[in-house]
Amino acid sequence: MSLASARLSTVAIEAAANADEPLRAAIESLPHDARPLVLAVSGGGDSMALLHAMARWARERVATVATFDHGTGAYARDAADLVTAESRRLGLPVVRQRALRPGRNEAEWREARWAFLRRVASAHAARVATAHTQDDQLETIVQRWLRGAGARGLAALAARGPVVRPWLALGRAQLDAFRAVRGIASLVDPANLDRRHQRVRVRHDLLPLYEQVDPGFRAAMLTIGERAAAWRDDVDRLVERLPWTEVAHGVWQLERSSVALWSEAQLSVVWPAMLARLGVTLPGEGTRRLIRFTIGESRAGELRLPQGVTVIRRGRCLEVRVGQARITADAARSCAARTVAVGTPIRWPGWRFEPLSSPPSESGGPLPPNLAAFPAAGEVEVRQWAPGDRICTPAAPAGRRISRYLAECGVPRLDRRGWPVVVLDGHVVWVPEVCRGLAAPHRSGRSGLIWYRSEREFR
Repeated sequence: MSLASARLSTVAIEAAANADEPLRAAIESLPHDARPLVLAVSGGGDSMALLHAMARWARERVATVATFDHGTGAYARDAADLVTAESRRLGLPVVRQRALRPGRNEAEWREARWAFLRRVASAHAARVATAHTQDDQLETIVQRWLRGAGARGLAALAARGPVVRPWLALGRAQLDAFRAVRGIASLVDPANLDRRHQRVRVRHDLLPLYEQVDPGFRAAMLTIGERAAAWRDDVDRLVERLPWTEVAHGVWQLERSSVALWSEAQLSVVWPAMLARLGVTLPGEGTRRLIRFTIGESRAGELRLPQGVTVIRRGRCLEVRVGQARITADAARSCAARTVAVGTPIRWPGWRFEPLSSPPSESGGPLPPNLAAFPAAGEVEVRQWAPGDRICTPAAPAGRRISRYLAECGVPRLDRRGWPVVVLDGHVVWVPEVCRGLAAPHRSGRSGLIWYRSEREFR
């Protein structure tokens, strides 16, 4: 080998080492836990650098590589082909999926891609690792700033969460150098050059202009993101200490006294953090409505919000439901009325009715409406309450609509149509936890009766 060739070889080795060093340090500093990683690789330069770096320095941590073909044309197909071929060449497993229908915009593309990544991660009991860089963080901060985001939103990609981002402290230039030295193939997504997308305009037009007019703008924005992320962590730790109780899948309860003394400004910080723990992000107007609802003086009420969120205020409790967590009208309609012999335990969606071994004591005053008795030799029917149902009670012996009792007791509208009633001899005699009819004994001294206690499966 000639002296010139030797020098070139030495320079190449030094260049490779210099290019490797920041990426290797980033990979080695990844949090170590029992879960492996699903690498989200798109075929672009940053994600191909992630693929090769993980294969080189942390192969044992890779559960699989995941690539998603958005079905938008030749580029999407070629990118998925590249990721698949390169993963196999490196000896890593790869999962590939094509969208059933192409998305119409960036939001739909992102939603479809993340739904796929979450499924893959769940199948491997793994965490998703993405190739987001410091440049991506900067662009996200600026986009959110332009939309008027608060401190929580300005944390952007640095916010604590389940996604692993090894490159977040590295710039694209460092990844470009690594790929150039290692000869790593990648593709350029045409969408990254399409100025119809706000992120592209921010990247190619707005950021260079701001930096030219105000040198140091980039560093200032990144500092804002770091401080916002630290602030967000502090708020999240506060929320973790609040006495939330998950009473059923998708149903959480909190004592109103826990937030009763907080101002609107404080609630505007805490409520988004609470809902984020439930996987919900509300728009600004939704948060403002929730704050007004929280500080309202009435003991009962119900608020419907976007993303299937319902918040219920009942007595001393605030209840948050995400999705149809409780028995809904459709679910209740699927449950046929049932007739049972008195003395038999009764089940109804969201409820159970247990016979008592002895009559309840009346020493504490009137018996509560979650207790009722029926003739031991008889039968009762349990069915779904219907809007026209009436019940005769001591307060209304001529009969009164059950809907009025449900409303007065603060039963949320979401629950009312699935609320059970107990029928004896063709008449409603008991609305559990609401009222008893005249035909149901109101005292425990009579013989030949079997007493029941109603219990909701989540309260």
